[in-house]
Amino acid sequence: MNAANKPARPHIPAQEALDLLNQAWAYYVPEPVMVAKEEQPDLFQYANAA
Repeated sequence: MNAANKPARPHIPAQEALDLLNQAWAYYVPEPVMVAKEEQPDLFQYANAA
């Protein structure tokens, strides 16, 4: 096999591999966005607007 076809680090510790996978996952999964709740006006506000 060619030296160009061999991986640079054939064996990495399991914890390091897990950390790398978690970093990759965090990159592709957007952080949740808190949506501001829109309050509906009370019925008397509709009546006063009319």
